[in-house]
Amino acid sequence: MALLLWGSVWLAGCGGAAVQPQSAQLAAQLQAAERKNPLQEQLLTQVSRATLTGYQDYAVGPEDLLAVGFLGADELDREVRVNGQGEISLALVGPVKVGGLSPQAIEKKLAKLYREGEFINVPQISVEVKEYRHQRVMVTGAVKNPGSHEVIGPRTLLEMLGKAGGLTEKAGETVQVIHSQSASEVRKALTGKAIGPFSPGSETIVVDLKRLVGQGALELNLPIQNGDVINVPFAQEAYVLGAVTTPKSVTVKDNITAIQAVAMAGGQHTMLSSNQVTVVRLNDRGGTDTLALNLKDVTTGREPDIPLKGGDIVFVKESTVRRLMFDFKNLFPGSYSMGTAAAF
Repeated sequence: MALLLWGSVWLAGCGGAAVQPQSAQLAAQLQAAERKNPLQEQLLTQVSRATLTGYQDYAVGPEDLLAVGFLGADELDREVRVNGQGEISLALVGPVKVGGLSPQAIEKKLAKLYREGEFINVPQISVEVKEYRHQRVMVTGAVKNPGSHEVIGPRTLLEMLGKAGGLTEKAGETVQVIHSQSASEVRKALTGKAIGPFSPGSETIVVDLKRLVGQGALELNLPIQNGDVINVPFAQEAYVLGAVTTPKSVTVKDNITAIQAVAMAGGQHTMLSSNQVTVVRLNDRGGTDTLALNLKDVTTGREPDIPLKGGDIVFVKESTVRRLMFDFKNLFPGSYSMGTAAAF
């Protein structure tokens, strides 16, 4: 009995304090990184740099106020508001349909009308939007302030994400821009993604947030129109259970692995954990696959880590010996101590 007690005390003294110091260190690093949310920080940095420079395809609509200038014919200059039918009225040519056209397209249309009507031989006409109509854009999903946002004038995807307060820690790595009109072939080419209908008469563009925000691919900073819906899908989650400090769900993004998920759950339980981990994963057949790894072997580089997928269950197994010692200590408190272990 004394020999058994001595062995138990020795195991408790050695095992409890020595469970994977690498895991505890990694946990601290990952928890700090989780608090910082680098994708959110990068987004806010990009928003602060974003400008409307080069926004050439704003579609003029009802209630916009246009300044129309005529070089060499100042008496024809006008500020005109677009009516509910998308028209403006100008001297000599009367009502002109401009709804849905960009300012540059309106310039060309007016020049043609004044030239063909023989009012001006070589018309040089400028069109500027002086007042933009109020517009509404819906931002949904994993943003800090979801809902309908009123905007005036042309806006971009980054600006609208910033207006919605940026991303939450649960945000995935893509954003969906849902237009009520068909997108141009240029927009389709920009995303490199298959575009499918969100609802009849609409189309959806999928943008890679890591490319847009993390890599600064501003060609993906799409113009946003009145009535658009911006949706940031929530990232999928994996679940960390068993002998960890804090069983929890973790967001599956940034190529998170099993050992990182364990670290984000506070690391291995200092008294109960073994190094054996199983990852339970749903397969395409509707069943489950079980993947095994040894945490110690992963941290020392002898075994590869397992990248996680949404819905995975990461289970850290208990050590049978440590569970026995843990229960013994709870049943007979004070029967041994760390100081006793040190004496041996």
